[in-house]
Amino acid sequence: MSMNPQRRLLLKWLATGIGASSIQALARPVVPVAARSYAVVVIGGGFAGATFARTLRRLDANVGITLVEPSRQYHCCPLGVEYLVGKRDEETLIFGYEQLRAEGIEVVHQKGSLIDAKRKQVRLADGSVLGYDRCVVATGIGYKYDSIAGYSEAVASRVPHAWGGGEQLRLLRQQLEAMPNGGNVLISVPVDDYRCPPGPYERASLIADYLKTHKPDSRVIVLDAKPRFAKQAQFEQAWKRLYGYGSEQANIQWIGALQGGTVYGFDEAKGQLLTEGGPVSGQVINIIAPQQADDFSRHNGLAAEHGWCPVNTQTLESLLVPDVHVIGDAAYAEKLPKSAFAATCQARVCALAIHSQMHGLALLKPQYMNVCYSLCGDNYGISVLLHYQHDATSNVIEIQTLLVTPLDASDEDYRREALSAYSMFDSLVKEAFG
Repeated sequence: MSMNPQRRLLLKWLATGIGASSIQALARPVVPVAARSYAVVVIGGGFAGATFARTLRRLDANVGITLVEPSRQYHCCPLGVEYLVGKRDEETLIFGYEQLRAEGIEVVHQKGSLIDAKRKQVRLADGSVLGYDRCVVATGIGYKYDSIAGYSEAVASRVPHAWGGGEQLRLLRQQLEAMPNGGNVLISVPVDDYRCPPGPYERASLIADYLKTHKPDSRVIVLDAKPRFAKQAQFEQAWKRLYGYGSEQANIQWIGALQGGTVYGFDEAKGQLLTEGGPVSGQVINIIAPQQADDFSRHNGLAAEHGWCPVNTQTLESLLVPDVHVIGDAAYAEKLPKSAFAATCQARVCALAIHSQMHGLALLKPQYMNVCYSLCGDNYGISVLLHYQHDATSNVIEIQTLLVTPLDASDEDYRREALSAYSMFDSLVKEAFG
């Protein structure tokens, strides 16, 4: 049975990258103001930071916007799994900041060091100082390496988490290609919250696809600290259809927390992950470490005890540091997952809120949504779509609508879902980087 037309239309609309908050933002006219009416400093140039800067520029032609990002090119995570298994060139995942500069956004390739909230200044690693009226932090995630005994940032240079683009992903690809036929690939998955909840299972899917073709006697084993996972029924159905999941011949296996899959340690000398169910040996080991807000956010007092940055979900302003907003993966907006789509949605909401606040305009009710596509194999995609209702009283973003790829979807539906994943990627990239 095919998907119902309403769901297909909604997915197609979302794939354009124009969510409800974008429509509201673009519908509000730009306010004519004097040159450089106020200054905004953005720390971090990923999907959240770049989308915020460009959205605010569209809203206000005269605001001074400075984006601080140490890397001259952004290595994006979405579709990085295709590079990992040799289905995509790395160059298609790398983007620059030329379009932002062309729109009058100053891009400074430095690392942010310190926020002085009293003076409203950001100090950079080279000692220079930027003043701001509003600061937006979009610096992403950090890793709790020490939560797994035997693992550390130094060990990660040899045993990668590969939960971002660049060198880590290249290293994991090299190890996967060098693994002999018959070896095991181990993926350790943390508890929530972490970037891209379905990501480990998409990675396992495409590694299984790679092994099926290139190393048919090998297997990928997912060791999970959770008893269940996002889109589990859809993933497991795909694994059964494509990779023999559940059979002795399967080249993919999932071991959840209830089956002893929680990883608590790593023995590098023996090539073993230590789980509650006993040691598991692998020739390629991918430890997706537990996560928290990055060092910059935490060192500047933006993170709470749980490791993430609590925000006012109407404006994305920090609940801990005034006039500083946090968007993207570092932000703690309850029930909103950490994904590129959610990050860009937050960026639009934040841009509109700052524009309204700085010009004395009434705040609009924010509209949040998230859609996440996962590739399970060639021409086989699945998705989850969530629409949220903002509750200003509780500061919680409640799920109003949740749609997933139906289990009785047709082969054509799965093919279209895969194509929509590519369309979504193109839309997010275009919105952020031009």
